[in-house]
Amino acid sequence: MTRARRTVLALSSEPEGPVVRHRALLWRDALAQAGIALEVCPWPKDWIGRRAALARAEEAGHAWVLSRLLRRADVTRLRARVRRLVFDFDDALPWRDSSRGADLSPTRLERFKAVAGAADLVIAGNEHLAQVAARMGVRARVIPTCVETPVGHAEPEPDLPPFVLGWIGSRATLPYLERVTVPLAAVVAMGSPFRLRVVADAFPTMPPGIPVEEVRWTAEGEGPALDGIHVGLAPLPDDAWTRGKCGLKVLQCMARGRPVVASAIGVQARQVQHGVTGMLARDDAAFVDGVLALLTDHALRRRMGAAAREEVRARWSEAAWRDRVVATLAEALA
Repeated sequence: MTRARRTVLALSSEPEGPVVRHRALLWRDALAQAGIALEVCPWPKDWIGRRAALARAEEAGHAWVLSRLLRRADVTRLRARVRRLVFDFDDALPWRDSSRGADLSPTRLERFKAVAGAADLVIAGNEHLAQVAARMGVRARVIPTCVETPVGHAEPEPDLPPFVLGWIGSRATLPYLERVTVPLAAVVAMGSPFRLRVVADAFPTMPPGIPVEEVRWTAEGEGPALDGIHVGLAPLPDDAWTRGKCGLKVLQCMARGRPVVASAIGVQARQVQHGVTGMLARDDAAFVDGVLALLTDHALRRRMGAAAREEVRARWSEAAWRDRVVATLAEALA
């Protein structure tokens, strides 16, 4: 007897973005084995497009809103059309992002409360975000952002010279890299030149002493691009927005067997074991020290890279979380 299948429609303003890839599509095969078909549907800005998305959600019967703040009226419409509603967020959504001051937005707060309050299940990307929801009277289950970790050993480091530092991100997060221009220039001035590989859809302007290798991001090219670095970078400022980040950059580098130098902000302070899988930096001076330590000590760098890969495999990988995610969603959609 064939088990009846359920369909859940993942709604996102960026259906091909990292939130959908790492918080929904990562589980598609495992959900299918549990009798749950996952479809992705854009949530557009125009009313005609939103009406079409609402109609598709009604056909599916279940909706999974991914880090999107819907208008209260749209929340009401969606709630009336589906049997089960899941809300999943991996950013501090009631706040504006860092580029806009990282201050609490009354409009975003009202929309957050509307969609979280209407959901049958709320999923937060980390404990900090779960606490944000709890302060608003909403109970959230924590499911971290996860990555696939290839089987076997990591690809060997690229040949030297030059040393290659790597950063992966997007146009929206590029200012986080640019804010450590001075510390990176200090590394060069202290006798440790390097090339900066940027895997993204936009690229920074760096001083002449820091050559930038521009690698346009693609899903297929992400892994090989990170295999070509020696050390990953994950700088962040300390504000209300970044404290809610889920550390995808850290995990992407560590999963390829590369240690990272990361700001000790939010979940990154848990993802990186200082001196074991990478270096945590609480200020620019510590950032410089961390980069120098990993560039100048080959054995340390390789030992940390191997440990980083195993850490991701054990705690932050698709394999480590698959059963818990499927069970959580299956229960919510029952």
